[in-house]
This record gives sequence, C-alpha cells and structure tokens, in this order.
Amino acid sequence: MRKWFKKVIAILVFIFVLDVGISLWILVHDLKSHYPKLDFSKAQFGVSSWYSRTDKGVQEFTANGEKFNDKKLTCATWDYPFNQRLVVINVANGKWVACRVNDRGPHKRLNREIDLTRTAFKKIANPKKGLIYVTIVPAGRYKPKTSR
Repeated sequence: MRKWFKKVIAILVFIFVLDVGISLWILVHDLKSHYPKLDFSKAQFGVSSWYSRTDKGVQEFTANGEKFNDKKLTCATWDYPFNQRLVVINVANGKWVACRVNDRGPHKRLNREIDLTRTAFKKIANPKKGLIYVTIVPAGRYKPKTSR
C-alpha cells in the first residue's frame, strides 16, 4: 500500500509542476507579446498594496509634482526612477497591469515593494484583499506624448 501511495503522490506532484510550468509559459508569452523588451532577469518579488486620495496621509500631489489621480495606472516605489514603466503581476492569479512610477513609497517599515493606485490594483486583485504578492518587471521608460 505504501508503494502505491508514493506513486500517486509522485504523479500528483508531476502534474502540479507541469501545470505551473505551462501556466508560467503562457503568462510570459502573453506579456512578451504586449511588451517584447521585458527582461525577467531584473524582476523583483514582494508585497503590494494600494492607496487612494481618500486615504489618510495621501497628499494632493505625487513626489514628481503631478496631481494625484486615483483613476490612472500609476504606482509608488523606491526602487525605480520616475516615469519607469512597470509590469506588476499578481502571483496568485497571473493577472497583470502595466503602470508608471510617479510617486515614492510605501513606507520602508511596512516591508512592501510597491503601492498601486486603487484603479491599478483592481485590475489584478480585489481591493478588499489589501495586500498581495507580486512580481515587478521593468518595461522601459514612459515617453509622454508631446503636443504640437
């Protein structure tokens, strides 16, 4: 009976690893089709939260001088320069969002890598969760459109 049980466990582990591998391959292929220059070797892993203008302590302007807009796909982080585009991937479900760094935070003592605006967070998770594990991949610099 023990040999049979070990074989079943080995088969289940193999199926799980195969499923995870295929899912990751599909995710990477999907991201590469949208952002061909993604470099996963520079990816960071950590905890993400969201913030909104209605939160206590959130200022009217972001750290780079823009007026804070909760409806934009922007984020706050200490690890990337302003206007860096980032792809943030929810580790639990594979959903992703592309956002632009325009603010600094989260507070260092909170052990979080990135704060997303509520709108950006909603694209990858339910805001009621509050905190999620994410993978952060740099996707190039944001180039604002010039008016003519």
